[in-house]
Amino acid sequence: MRALIDRLLPRTAPFLPGATDQDLDRLATATGLDLPADLVALLRVSAGQDDPHQLHGPLNYHHFLTVDEIIDMHAVLTGAVGDLATPVAQPSCYRWTVWSESWLPFLAVDGDCYLLDLNPGDLGTAGQVVSRPNVPDLGEPLAPSLTAFLARAADLVEAGRVEVEESTLVLLDLY
Repeated sequence: MRALIDRLLPRTAPFLPGATDQDLDRLATATGLDLPADLVALLRVSAGQDDPHQLHGPLNYHHFLTVDEIIDMHAVLTGAVGDLATPVAQPSCYRWTVWSESWLPFLAVDGDCYLLDLNPGDLGTAGQVVSRPNVPDLGEPLAPSLTAFLARAADLVEAGRVEVEESTLVLLDLY
């Protein structure tokens, strides 16, 4: 996926160097979550994008979050809407509506995000990727893992099921 972004989106925000062990420890401590191996691998390659104005990230306008942005977004959403979460009747892919402290964003724009659900419902998979709009109407999970999500995005691009708009790849199948 990174090679496709570099090739197709020369004006996208630059990727940052990989996260250090200290960065990853800080993320795990701040969120209280065990980080999935595929997120650790992604962050070790690149710890997000240098996108201070959060303009048109490479996937559906979303930019890859830095460790600090993940921590901040997780804290803001947990504080702002965490008390609005209600349990979902099982069996379901989700355990909670609105927000869960076990949700970890990794791509975001304007309050919308793609996140990892680390404590899914009975029909879900730990680490499943979910698109969470700012007004949270959750659809089905998009992929069972971050690795599967990025592979699916790359496959959609390779299959031509993409529109390139300035510095983003519009993949309608990833909403």
